[in-house]
Amino acid sequence: MTDVDGQDNSGENGTVEENGSSEREEVRAQRFSGERLVIDEKHFENCTFDTCTLIYKGGVPPNFVRCEFAAPRFVFEGAAQSTIQLMSAIYNGVDERIIEKTFDEIRKGFGQE
Repeated sequence: MTDVDGQDNSGENGTVEENGSSEREEVRAQRFSGERLVIDEKHFENCTFDTCTLIYKGGVPPNFVRCEFAAPRFVFEGAAQSTIQLMSAIYNGVDERIIEKTFDEIRKGFGQE
């Protein structure tokens, strides 16, 4: 792969490389089947995920670019799990409208005006 400076920044096999500018490890053109993958701090591009368990722990969110998914399962652990538990408690014990508003923000592109 060639970066904006015109230099080749491919890994040895051309598929996995560090991307220091975005704090994400780049994973390209990989096929994962039936695997458990921690997805924090990753940039996946042109990858296929077939019946994989994708684990998010609350670190730098992953990017998925031109990836295909077949029956994925997302699992939240650590800080991400704590966030889901808090949202569940708010939804079920405080006021579900707060969480519904959060989902509305997510649907329209969270953080976008």
